[in-house]
Amino acid sequence: MRAFRFIASNLIYIIWFAIYILIARAILGDFIQVAIIYGVTISFALSTPGEMLLRILENCREPATEEETSYLTPIFEEVLESAKEVDFKLDDEIELLIKDVMYVDSFAVGKKTIVITKGAISTFTADELKGIIARELGNLSTGHTKAKLLTRIGNFFFTIIVWFFKLLWDILLFINNVVAIRGIKGIIITALIYIARFAFDVSVFIFITVSEIVLAMNSRANESRADKFAHGMGYGRELISALYLLQKISITGDATLLERAKTTHPHIAFRIRDLELLENMDT
Repeated sequence: MRAFRFIASNLIYIIWFAIYILIARAILGDFIQVAIIYGVTISFALSTPGEMLLRILENCREPATEEETSYLTPIFEEVLESAKEVDFKLDDEIELLIKDVMYVDSFAVGKKTIVITKGAISTFTADELKGIIARELGNLSTGHTKAKLLTRIGNFFFTIIVWFFKLLWDILLFINNVVAIRGIKGIIITALIYIARFAFDVSVFIFITVSEIVLAMNSRANESRADKFAHGMGYGRELISALYLLQKISITGDATLLERAKTTHPHIAFRIRDLELLENMDT
């Protein structure tokens, strides 16, 4: 049941990860080799050392001062206990970490890490923090973070492949300049190298753009599921209050159509609307 929910909630992520594998298979020509590389990488990423590496990369830390622990620990433990009543398979070792930046943000990482910024701690009330933490537990419950991790791994190897081919073009151009073939033959060879490089760059740009748009669609759907999870835990009103405050302090400009297509979160107003509808249905 849990595996089915993971696949249903993250189908686009899984499909896109499969595309990354097919690209690697086409380049390396050996599916077993590709499967071993990805298998080892994913196993490490989902392991305890992998989780610790993710925390290091995100530059987050455990609550350290008495003020931090005395304030955040009761809040987090209360919400975590409520989350386990909704999803009893949540990891018992989930931790709340702090990122020392003053912008307002929160996110989940790996299998058992929730990160909240100093800015969010300073901005939200204790009740609003409960709503924020509840929705991040929703991201862990749906497997959203693990699915995103798959795409990050796939994107990492795709970046290596792109880097390799760009290096190849540069080597070919260097050799061509050294050899310096004269006449029409030299002009044709140089033109073919530049055309191939241009076609490759355009293909990569299109693939990355499509990837960002498609994955953003799945991300927005999962963010809505996380909001509903918080509501199901009984923290819908607290999350609504936090979102209203976030709406007031957010700076929104005239985003282009492409920028809107790439956004990973639904519009705050729509998130508030959906949560209010759920809350009103319960009353």
